[in-house]
Amino acid sequence: MGPRAWVLSLAAAAAIALAVVLVVSLTGGDEPGRATEVAIGHIYSTDAGDPIDVFFEPAEQGSGCMTFLSAGIFYGGSNVSCFDLASVDEGGTYRLVLPRYAEDPAVLVGVMPAGATGATASGIGRKPARAETRGRWFLVSLESADPSVLDLETLDVDFDY
Repeated sequence: MGPRAWVLSLAAAAAIALAVVLVVSLTGGDEPGRATEVAIGHIYSTDAGDPIDVFFEPAEQGSGCMTFLSAGIFYGGSNVSCFDLASVDEGGTYRLVLPRYAEDPAVLVGVMPAGATGATASGIGRKPARAETRGRWFLVSLESADPSVLDLETLDVDFDY
């Protein structure tokens, strides 16, 4: 191998090493790709017509927290929900945000399991509804249903694959 071939081989090896370092640093190193699977930041916005604002930020290693803020309709309860990202991949996670008044819509927001493409929610005295999805995130407004024993079942979320 001549000097020119040796220099080209060295340059190619350096380029490959640089590419590997960039990929590992952008994905966090421990779990390749996880940072890009669940979007971070302002996910839903009342300014864009969504019923609540939802923010997501990474927390401790392998977990993250959703924060909810509402405008217009008063939603009670805690406005922060944290979860483990590994468990989300397997079964998803969601949080039901109930309004102060039963005639107002409840909001269900969460992250779909890996591979899911959509979600439908029903139960708790609410009409079944299809969720709006943004990447792996989903949000659904659950309107009140006419009182019926059938509508008082527990919350059920079905994911499409």
